[in-house]
Amino acid sequence: MPALSAGFDFYSWRISYRVLRLKKDPNESLWDEIIGGKDPTIFTVFLEDSAGLVGTGLAFTAIFLGQRFKNPYFDPIASILIGLVLAVIAVFLGRESGALLIGERTNRARIRRVNEMIQSDEAVERVGEILTMQLGPEQVLLNVEIQFQKGLTLDRLESAIDRIEARIREVEPTIQRIFIEAESFKKSGQRPRAA
Repeated sequence: MPALSAGFDFYSWRISYRVLRLKKDPNESLWDEIIGGKDPTIFTVFLEDSAGLVGTGLAFTAIFLGQRFKNPYFDPIASILIGLVLAVIAVFLGRESGALLIGERTNRARIRRVNEMIQSDEAVERVGEILTMQLGPEQVLLNVEIQFQKGLTLDRLESAIDRIEARIREVEPTIQRIFIEAESFKKSGQRPRAA
């Protein structure tokens, strides 16, 4: 029966492992994707199944060693270790899920790509603070301060903002709400345009 349970856990673990590998950026590790992942259903299944496989391995080892050495203490030691593994996973999942509930920032790779993309626009002089909030697994809010090149007319500035918004949505479709603060407008006393 433990072998059957381990087989089901391994099958489920393998599927969640593949999904995590597909979702992660090429320059990120699997652990980075678990920490930065915004869809709790995937990393919860992966970690729960990992804990199940570790628990099954510990239980099997304890039974084997207990029979081999005729020592009844291996079984309670394994039970304590399994409990510790489950407690660590539960605390970690509680922390990660809680952060998602209160609206944590999106992952670093996505922020870096957005920053590089904005910097590459000819109308941009400097990118200031970039703030993000994860609203759901596939929905991000972005607020960014941009110092535009001096001497831009209002039409060219609006065109640049529209172009930047379109490129952000093309590169990162999960970023659905974009607010751009035009820093040069702040300095001249006019209101920045929020996109």
